[in-house]
Amino acid sequence: MVPLPARRRCRATRCPRARARVGEGRENQPRSPGSKTGAGKHRVGPVTPLKWPANQPTLAADGLILRPWRETDADAVFAACQDPEIVRWTTIPFPYELKHAESYVGPMSADAWTHKTAVNFAVTDPAGTLVGSFGLVRMAPLQSVAEVGYWVAPDARRRGVAVRAAAAVTEWALRDVGFARVELLAAEGNAGSRRVAERIGFLQEGLLRSAAPGRNHERIDLVIYSKLATD
Repeated sequence: MVPLPARRRCRATRCPRARARVGEGRENQPRSPGSKTGAGKHRVGPVTPLKWPANQPTLAADGLILRPWRETDADAVFAACQDPEIVRWTTIPFPYELKHAESYVGPMSADAWTHKTAVNFAVTDPAGTLVGSFGLVRMAPLQSVAEVGYWVAPDARRRGVAVRAAAAVTEWALRDVGFARVELLAAEGNAGSRRVAERIGFLQEGLLRSAAPGRNHERIDLVIYSKLATD
């Protein structure tokens, strides 16, 4: 999973927002591996202002609903984040406690929207059951770059949730808000999140060596993917 409760805003006491181990840092350095400022084949046009709605929207994604978090979601987030795979591949706090979930669905996500540092969506199925946490876990508005991150609840896996929800967040960021570039970072060993990136049209650009801390005090490599508004 890519990710998401807590971190860079989801190493979440940051709470859920998770990346596909999606490491930390690089906040203001959205360049691809090996690139030099001003270099590259893509000619970048004039920077257009981002178009932020007054309130965080609700998105539809082929049977899924992506909506703002509610305080009543805390118990479901807490339960999902006990899952070993979410712990392994995201940057949520460990051990993950109810207070982390309450912060994530409450002040953390609200403040992130207000200050435009992240956008976190609760993803539910048609019955209203929480199936994941998706969003833009890092944003650099002046550079028109954002990063998508997520996690999928254990009971909702292998149902296409990640593909549908990640695609919806990416398209909203590129088409509606106006970001020029959306990135997805996945641990090299996270085959599931790497498949999701490829299925929704992200281009693999390279490998960021020793780019993030692992759970066992090791360093891990991250694969960087991107999708452009012009793709």
